[in-house]
Amino acid sequence: MAATVLFIVIVKEGGLETFLQVSSIVLVGTVISNLVCFSLWPQSATDNLQANMTRTLDSFSTLLGITTNIFLLEEPIHKPSQGKMQQAVENHQSSFTGLKKALSEAQSERFMMLEDASSRFAKRAYEDAVDSLTRLAQHLSGLRSGTKLQYDLTKAQSEGRLVLRSKHSVDDPNASNGKIRASALQGDDTEEGLLQAAADMFGVLVDDIGPPLKALSSTCTLCFKRLREAFVHSQGKQGEMMQPQDFHVIIDNIERALSTFESTANHALLRIYRYSNFAPLSRNSVSSAPDDNQALADNEQENVFIVYFFIFTLQEFAGELICLTDAMRRIYAVELNRYSERNWWRRYVVDGPKSIFSFLRSFRRGSIAEKHGRPGLRRLSTYFGADRHPKVSFPKVRPHAPNTVQTPDRSNLSFIGRLKRLVWDLGDKLKDRNIKYAFKVGMSTAMLAAPAFVNATRRIFTEYRGEWALVSFFVVMSPTIGATNFLSVHRVLGTLIGAIVAAGIYTLFPENPVVLAIFGFFFSVPCFYIIVAKPDYATSGRFVLLTYNLTCLFSYNLRRDDVSVLEIAYHRSAAVTVGVLWAVLVSRFWWPSEARRELSKGLGEFCLNMGWLYTRLVASNSGLDRLDDACDSADRRSTPCEGIPLLSKSASAMLNSSIHEFMAMELHLQIKLIELQNLLAQTQHEPRLKGPFPVLLYRSILTSLQTILDKLHSMRCVTTREEWFTNVRKDFILPVNKERREMAGNIILYFSVLASAFRLKAPLPPYLPPAEEARERLVSAIRQLDIVKNRDVMASKQLLFFAYALTMKGVTQELDCLGHTLQDAFGVIGQTADEFDSLFLETDLERNDNNTL
Repeated sequence: MAATVLFIVIVKEGGLETFLQVSSIVLVGTVISNLVCFSLWPQSATDNLQANMTRTLDSFSTLLGITTNIFLLEEPIHKPSQGKMQQAVENHQSSFTGLKKALSEAQSERFMMLEDASSRFAKRAYEDAVDSLTRLAQHLSGLRSGTKLQYDLTKAQSEGRLVLRSKHSVDDPNASNGKIRASALQGDDTEEGLLQAAADMFGVLVDDIGPPLKALSSTCTLCFKRLREAFVHSQGKQGEMMQPQDFHVIIDNIERALSTFESTANHALLRIYRYSNFAPLSRNSVSSAPDDNQALADNEQENVFIVYFFIFTLQEFAGELICLTDAMRRIYAVELNRYSERNWWRRYVVDGPKSIFSFLRSFRRGSIAEKHGRPGLRRLSTYFGADRHPKVSFPKVRPHAPNTVQTPDRSNLSFIGRLKRLVWDLGDKLKDRNIKYAFKVGMSTAMLAAPAFVNATRRIFTEYRGEWALVSFFVVMSPTIGATNFLSVHRVLGTLIGAIVAAGIYTLFPENPVVLAIFGFFFSVPCFYIIVAKPDYATSGRFVLLTYNLTCLFSYNLRRDDVSVLEIAYHRSAAVTVGVLWAVLVSRFWWPSEARRELSKGLGEFCLNMGWLYTRLVASNSGLDRLDDACDSADRRSTPCEGIPLLSKSASAMLNSSIHEFMAMELHLQIKLIELQNLLAQTQHEPRLKGPFPVLLYRSILTSLQTILDKLHSMRCVTTREEWFTNVRKDFILPVNKERREMAGNIILYFSVLASAFRLKAPLPPYLPPAEEARERLVSAIRQLDIVKNRDVMASKQLLFFAYALTMKGVTQELDCLGHTLQDAFGVIGQTADEFDSLFLETDLERNDNNTL
């Protein structure tokens, strides 16, 4: 709107009178919009926030039930429709960004000067609820990534390669494992034997943890439904209201179900672990086929630990749901007061002037304090809410890393060198994508407006209303070519449709205000429907309505016989088309920023940030010195005791701070992944001479990155538990530091290789980092530990690191998949990977010669 006013005033070379005229038009339009908004079916942003939260609760309830049934390999009693499942997935995806936007709009409804203690309490309650919903969305992504084994088993069953048993005899664990071994050995090959062993052992586990797991899932699902009803009841009749103790009952139910589930899962996992096939006692009975049975034994245990992360992530999910219930309890109390007429009268009529005077006094005290030598004590930012989320500390991806030989530290330079460095820093800042885009748009706008200030072209510019071209250019200009092309097509088509309809209706009913007003009302209904209900096509509906109103209103206000409505519609269409074409040309030829190039850069930066997240995760689970010192000062116990804190208060506070930092980093990466998906959608609107852009390829890449992020979230849920920094570190981490370093280094190297490939689009090396081999060596080293051989583990939580090392296979598999995908997409240095491997294979002739010697 500011740009529109600026264009009109400057192009017309108007003074104060023109400025006031245009500003008054804008003011009248703003007042009318507010009057309509407040008088006709008013809709509050707080209500929209509650509706978004309600949809999010519904989607969480649906996805939790589906995920639980998938994990237990059960068919739900009331299976949701495909449309409901798709809607639940979309709401879950939008919860990462939509809730924050709705929260900021809801907060803008409350005037800062009328903010009282109740408003601050409501603001904090809504912020806590939105933050909790975001964390639940992250946990839900982790839960969905923990069902890979179930998908493999279901697929194998549908293909007839195995049989899923619903019940097992668990009275004699040794007998159960004997059945597992026998059924595994009956497979046609090793893969089928492994799947059958996994199915049998998983069946034994489900028989133990199935009932408490379903009870916990049902309790959480019921909690979501009750919280959803709380929004409706807070605005309904008194007889339908919930009581404060109802929320406490919900929390107590979750805590009881969670406690039962934790205890049952702990005993079930320990039970299977102690009697699993890789025990030395079990190996003697299968010595007839040592190689196959060793593979079965190793993978049997691995399949058990695949479900480990689902169990722990579900525990984190239930714990976070308790926090959400508490926040919703506070919101419920606030909404009851907000919808009370007596409270509304007191807030705005009785307490309103007092709140204004309090605000003015506080502002005056701040000014006096600055005069008395305390400048900056109360700045303007004091009256705005501070960011209560931890800052995300990802390193900036740029070619010139500071404090290196290429870019030395400023303190080591001479005075002349520092001046040169200052100039170089300024030039480096000017290369920033946002600065270049701002400069490009500003200069191209001035060039498009230049004919208005040249005598030879000013008449044509004024006749064709060149300011419309300026506004169109400013509206459709976007950072990427794809987005500009998309908006340009919608702008031109919308303008042509609006102009044709306006010319037709005005030609049939010239200077008839009644018919024009009635038709304008009915014509605006479908346009606003498209704007509200079809966000992807909102620009088309907006441009159609705008062109229709401008053409009809301008013709009616002008009412000159020598100027027809067709001429006005033509001038409008021509001006808009010129502005759109100028935007397309500038976007394509002046510092072009293609969406596919930005997608490649974004993928490279995302991989580096994933590597940074994994590095921080390794540093955290290695045990930082400050946390180790706090742990050493705590009263450690040799035997874990359920329900008693393992860390001191200071250590627990540090651990909680690191958890919040990790959650912020994961949320940042999740939002970046959504932005990359939007860039991928924009690539379809960009012309590409060498062929269509491989959308499906990049979509599969984004899917793999999403899977890795979900698995790292599950890893983080496990590696930030208190038990990790006590017995787990001493018994499992320190003895295998060499192998752990090798695995972590290969994974970080893999992320770096992928990032470089995305950034350069250059051929990859034929030999990729052996992350999976390093993981297998780590698992083998853990199996050789005395605590594993002797089965000295007293609680399932002591097996956290073992589960972590085993299930890192999901991450390494996705990395290998990405590496091979990029090799196929960008090529391999020298030759193919298979040809490179063949260079190091011993031929039959060489093998015979070696045997002869």
